[in-house]
Amino acid sequence: MNPLYLGTSERRIYAIYEPAAVGGTRNRAAVLCHPWGAEYVYAHRSMRQLAIKLSMAGFHTLRFDYFGTGDSAGEMTDADLSGWETDVESAIEGIRDIAGTTQVTLIGLRLGATIAARVALRHSKEIEALVLWDPILSGEEYLQRLGVASPPDHDPRHASGATLEVQGFPLTPKMRGELRSIDLHALISPPPTRSLLLVTERMPSHDALSVIPAAPGLEPLAIEYMSIDCPWIEAVTITGAIPVRLIQRIVDWLG
Repeated sequence: MNPLYLGTSERRIYAIYEPAAVGGTRNRAAVLCHPWGAEYVYAHRSMRQLAIKLSMAGFHTLRFDYFGTGDSAGEMTDADLSGWETDVESAIEGIRDIAGTTQVTLIGLRLGATIAARVALRHSKEIEALVLWDPILSGEEYLQRLGVASPPDHDPRHASGATLEVQGFPLTPKMRGELRSIDLHALISPPPTRSLLLVTERMPSHDALSVIPAAPGLEPLAIEYMSIDCPWIEAVTITGAIPVRLIQRIVDWLG
């Protein structure tokens, strides 16, 4: 485990690099994109284990904290989704330089998966594969899950443009608007590269997944449903548990 900083002096991003195990047949690299807020906290151990498993499978692996979160520079009140996409691009550039490879696999969990998909759409030639683990398909659905009222005028706090506290994390009006606009179907229809979508928690927004077409020359989006406990949810029986079977499925699918 090797800590380092990426990005610029104005936007320093804290990252952890896991080198590929010795003996790999070719250079492969992966960037892990975390969820946000309390989900990041609860899923942190699982994402770390995923990075270790990928390293053992021959991937140079990088995981990082978005600007305004964790050990990166900035405050959460200064963060936005477009900036976090820039952080992913910095991570891609960083791991490509470290691994000496031209292509990178992107793996994201929850909001991290949605951000990864948005980046992959713009950088498809640089993305070897895309793994979306329970991505946020509908921003409206996600905000409701977080307990944020919708539409905005139903909550007087929105009318004043106040920053809300969601599970102990600040959520600015700008970020609420960006989250509310998320429609992942539009981003992955068709998927920009070889893609796997793993679903462990069924939501109404998943109903339309079966109609996503394939891009010319690419396989259709692989959608797999797995019954496991969600590591990003706080519960006495599962907090800290690692979804070993799902992590192994990601490693096996990447081949």
